[in-house]
Amino acid sequence: MTTPPTAGPAWGAGARRALGPFFVPALITVVVVVVLVLGLVIRYAFYTSPDQAAVNSAPRISDTGFETSATAVCKQYVTVFNTEPTLGQDPTAAQSGKFLDSIATTYDGMVVRLSALPVSAADRPAVSQWLDEWRQYDAFGHQYAAAVANSAERDLVHQDVARIDGILRVRNGFAKANHMGACAFN
Repeated sequence: MTTPPTAGPAWGAGARRALGPFFVPALITVVVVVVLVLGLVIRYAFYTSPDQAAVNSAPRISDTGFETSATAVCKQYVTVFNTEPTLGQDPTAAQSGKFLDSIATTYDGMVVRLSALPVSAADRPAVSQWLDEWRQYDAFGHQYAAAVANSAERDLVHQDVARIDGILRVRNGFAKANHMGACAFN
């Protein structure tokens, strides 16, 4: 005669015995960690940042000569910005405005140099759009510098922040998508 199988210990009985009074807090901790990890996985699997979306939607160019030349020009300007003198401890509004205008003027020079680079006919519309975004951003830089000099930057920024952030995001997205990360200035 065979004996019927007996029921084994309940699930978690060994863990409950081993952890004693710490079983419930340990179980809660495990559940919380699993939920957090699952949340992070879902976030990174299904969410694209606005900056990454700009890179993903940017037009791609095939003119590697332009990409290389533009990167070289932008790297020269990175060096200029890294070595340019900064303002003192307590600059006046006029000094700050003048300093910011000099930065915008430097960007203007960079855009002129980028505009002079040869680019294939097929890529010219995309590059022209990118350079136009640079010009718009630079124009705002000059407006912002004038507003800072007159202590009126708050109103200007409040009115234009979304538009300028959009231009910056699209402009940098194009640069990053086309292997010109040195041209993605913030």
